[in-house]
Amino acid sequence: MTVITLDQAKHQLRLCGNEEDQHLSLLIEAAVEHASQYIDRPIPWLDSDGQKAPVPSDLKLGILLILSDLYENREGQFVGVAVTENQAVQNLLHFHRVGLGI
Repeated sequence: MTVITLDQAKHQLRLCGNEEDQHLSLLIEAAVEHASQYIDRPIPWLDSDGQKAPVPSDLKLGILLILSDLYENREGQFVGVAVTENQAVQNLLHFHRVGLGI
């Protein structure tokens, strides 16, 4: 089950064509892994029946925002720029975290 498709990624980034498909596939994997580590469980996770649970839309949107950040900020360092974490990503992913004591 693909959490984010190439078409969804291209739509998010407003890209046409196939010349960046290989790079986008890598960014999708990285964005999903980043979100998975943040919420401390695999995406998608298994439901009580052992089946892959549908990925909630807010989690998908958070992954797309991470993907956008990775695409737009391809360089490893920034000069003269304040870098902050995207609060929208944290807000979208927060309630899918495990071990919050709720």
